Amino acid sequence: MFGLSLLNSLALGAGCILLFLWQVYLRCFTVKNKSGFPLPPGPKGEPVLGHFRVIPEDNPEFAYMKWGKEYGSDVLYFNVLGRPIVVLNSVQAAVDLMDKRGANYGDRPRFVQFEVMGWGRTLTFLRWGPKFKQHRSLMQTSFNKSNIKQYRPLQENEARKAAYGILKDPAEWEIISRRFSSAIVLNIGFGVTIDSNEHPYLQYAVDANFATTNGGTPASTSVDYFPFIRYLPNWLARSAPLKHARDWKFAIQKITDIPFANLQKEIEDGVAGPSISHTLLDRYKANLEAGTPNPFELEDIKGAAGAIFIAGANTTWSTIIVVILNLLLNPDVLAKAQAEIDSVVGTDRLPDFEDRPRLRYIDYIVEEAIRWAPLSPVGVPHRSLEDDVYNGMFIPKGSIVYANARAMCYDETRYKSPEKFNPDRFTPKEEGGAGEPFSLGPFGFGRRICPGQHLAAASVWIMVTTMLATMKIEKPIGADGKAIEPGTGLSNGLSSHPEHFEVSLTPRSKQAEELLARAG
Repeated sequence: MFGLSLLNSLALGAGCILLFLWQVYLRCFTVKNKSGFPLPPGPKGEPVLGHFRVIPEDNPEFAYMKWGKEYGSDVLYFNVLGRPIVVLNSVQAAVDLMDKRGANYGDRPRFVQFEVMGWGRTLTFLRWGPKFKQHRSLMQTSFNKSNIKQYRPLQENEARKAAYGILKDPAEWEIISRRFSSAIVLNIGFGVTIDSNEHPYLQYAVDANFATTNGGTPASTSVDYFPFIRYLPNWLARSAPLKHARDWKFAIQKITDIPFANLQKEIEDGVAGPSISHTLLDRYKANLEAGTPNPFELEDIKGAAGAIFIAGANTTWSTIIVVILNLLLNPDVLAKAQAEIDSVVGTDRLPDFEDRPRLRYIDYIVEEAIRWAPLSPVGVPHRSLEDDVYNGMFIPKGSIVYANARAMCYDETRYKSPEKFNPDRFTPKEEGGAGEPFSLGPFGFGRRICPGQHLAAASVWIMVTTMLATMKIEKPIGADGKAIEPGTGLSNGLSSHPEHFEVSLTPRSKQAEELLARAG
């Protein structure tokens, strides 16, 4: 009895000390508003905790959309344990702040969850400063619209190999699609050729994708709010996202370390092919030999190459899956797309990038897939560097600012029936269409906009066009003789993609299969 009483007293005393320290923290570090303007609206929080238990841990984008309508505002404010959070639910607000005031919104918060997972000097997570600017400059130069044209032969070749592989083994269509997207970025980043579905790098990509897409909303997990729990055992930390980060850290280590180490050995052996990493390593070695400082250290090169791999491969693969899902759900879209390809390309050759200007409907399909299921629903958050006022609302210094891509892509003032997959929504008004705009949210804003978006879109376009030209894409028939309807569930985390579904992929004609066989 005495021992139990002592333990209770100690626990109570520790709790009081923690509460006192927390109150001191709140007094010292909570928002100080001297602007005279009110904070943006938002739901009521709780004492001390603020909105910690109010914001859903899973799929918060839907709650943000609901609150935006409830409060009649495209800018929302939350306070989680003293940390100010601002959510932007409209393209206009995101452009006004993240684009036009980019110098103030170019920073990132600290992502403790992804630190635990093993992400290092990767552009996506770098804080504002010289390192970020170096990485961004490299990526922008490497993947601008003009420079990516050099990769068209690679993309066409990989698309044809993948399409032929799917027709030979349709049950493996997902892993073959993954091989296609990974093969392109691995070749660009490391000079690697992926020649089979069993290549170990493919499993690295699958594992890294699972690790990243199931790691929770960036900067919003328990370890992001309480960094000290990263040092506690799982049974004491009691954090599912933290346990996930620890369990899957190996995946991030493999994807960043192994291809890089293998490339270094290939360079030493004189057998390495051309790649971005090869160029950077040659420059690094030349600077060392000349005694010149290296602005890009080895960890920077590794981080840049890893970013190309995971971001490029995952974006491309996920969008391809979204397209296939919606072709199953919308046979009228499928029929129109194949009719356009037959009219422009014919049936005696395979499509290529020279056909793209005349295959606008395929571009519309890709853009609609990006809008319908934004890859990163709430985006990777920015951080404000100074106090700001926007439309009469005060945004505190140090705010974590989310651009809610889901809200932007489903904005009823921009898109009629946004829940419907309708590529025709982008047809210009002068051609009888609605002239609705391409979505901006999914690839980010301002100085954090995704530099690889044009490469990813081109890869998706050539793969989708090749599949449409050569395959019947249909719902499979079940044992009961009825078509199996695909599910429409999406994963939750840093990035999102459809859950597994069944699809029947067969040759459109014998000639189409022969064209792929010769090309592959």
